[in-house]
Amino acid sequence: MSEENIKKMANMLRRGASLLSQSCPQCGAPLFKIKGEIYCPACERKVVIVKEGEQIPLNVEGSTLSDVSLILYEKLKETGESIKNENNPSRLQELLGIVVGILDALERLKRISQ
Repeated sequence: MSEENIKKMANMLRRGASLLSQSCPQCGAPLFKIKGEIYCPACERKVVIVKEGEQIPLNVEGSTLSDVSLILYEKLKETGESIKNENNPSRLQELLGIVVGILDALERLKRISQ
């Protein structure tokens, strides 16, 4: 973790933010809660946490492309877990195709948001 990110986190704590036990699904940095919203200081964006089994809120007020990115990162993580446990070559090839599709979508979102 960079010194700059550590300084951002320290400043958030000084401003009254709470350090959460969860980490950012995109970069792995600790998450903070400030004014009722969860925030990643390293990515400099809001994070929406969805508990296992809950529906992902696609219509959250103020949702942005970064929200879609977070959903895609979660799906990438889930697919990675499936790959880890898969022994069937044809199913493995299918899962790898899903990974390629998710990575392509993330790259497109990155280009759109720049």
